[in-house]
Amino acid sequence: MTQQVRQDTDLARAETLYQTILASFYVPEFNLYREHNQVLPEDNAFSFLWPYSGMISAVNALAAAPGGERYHADLVRVLDGLEQYWDGRADPPGYDSYVREFGGGQKYYDDNEWLGLDFVDAYRTLGDPVYLEKAKATFTFAISGWSDELGGGIYWRENDPTTKNTCSNGPAAVLAMKLYQETGEQQYLDWAVRILEWLKPLKAPSGVYWDSISDKRTIDFRTFTYNTGTIIHANALLYQETGEQKYLDEARALAEASVAHFMREDPQSGQAFYPDTPWFNAVLLRGYVALYYADPQHDPKYIETMRANLDHAWTHARGEEGFVNPDWAGDASVQRGTDGKEGVYWLLDQAALVEMYATLAQLPFAS
Repeated sequence: MTQQVRQDTDLARAETLYQTILASFYVPEFNLYREHNQVLPEDNAFSFLWPYSGMISAVNALAAAPGGERYHADLVRVLDGLEQYWDGRADPPGYDSYVREFGGGQKYYDDNEWLGLDFVDAYRTLGDPVYLEKAKATFTFAISGWSDELGGGIYWRENDPTTKNTCSNGPAAVLAMKLYQETGEQQYLDWAVRILEWLKPLKAPSGVYWDSISDKRTIDFRTFTYNTGTIIHANALLYQETGEQKYLDEARALAEASVAHFMREDPQSGQAFYPDTPWFNAVLLRGYVALYYADPQHDPKYIETMRANLDHAWTHARGEEGFVNPDWAGDASVQRGTDGKEGVYWLLDQAALVEMYATLAQLPFAS
């Protein structure tokens, strides 16, 4: 497949799924999204912040892809809708986990960090300095969750000192590096190094990262793809900015470990798959892409493992509704939807595939 055909295919899939999401999840009169394509009894009227942020990442990727100018208005629109989660009166201000007008919710440090990354990407695409300032504000909120307990680290959520998570520290390091790239301010580089240093005890013997450590110094030994993805990403950016070989070595080792640890062979297809956590896998892909661009070898092998998964899912795990089963090895005609509910899909799972395909459409090589 030529590079142009590959890019066209990836982008067409991203755009097709994006339009399907708009038709089933988007509530235009509120400029918000539903949590699921079918309203469940336990659902709120609109999605939580986390899935909403997934849609921002998806539109960011579309807007940065070839011909992405036609998505600039969509990007502005989804960023405008985000402000319905903003609590400007808090100290420091930040984004609530739910729409403020409808009750708001607890503030999560990782949620705000993901948004900070979205804001930097939007700034790079749209050139509006407002988004860079918003990225700085989310970083300020994030490091307000840092404490000397457990030797440092950012808590998972505000007003909850019981756990410090990889997911609330890894993306903060990536955000710090992206802010350093945009501003040249040394404080951001220093924070990235400091955060990664604190995270080191959470690295498992398998070479990937455990989930968290509690205030009782108990480690949660679960492993998720995104927790390794952010640290690959941060190390790749550190190498890119400093030229220090240790960061490249670490990013390479983490990428290799992620494939060995997370990919498991499906007996039916004979193909190896990442876990059925699409958005977590999208964050891992971000790390792979950052490593590809930073590494002088520009080896696409890790990206290609994810692309092979996505291509299989598009062909074999996509249902009649046009949505993709989060179990990418799954047969869409047999097993569909979220949490075993046939025909029910989660916004975050679907947004992740839009982001991934639109990201792949930007890459300068073909499989």
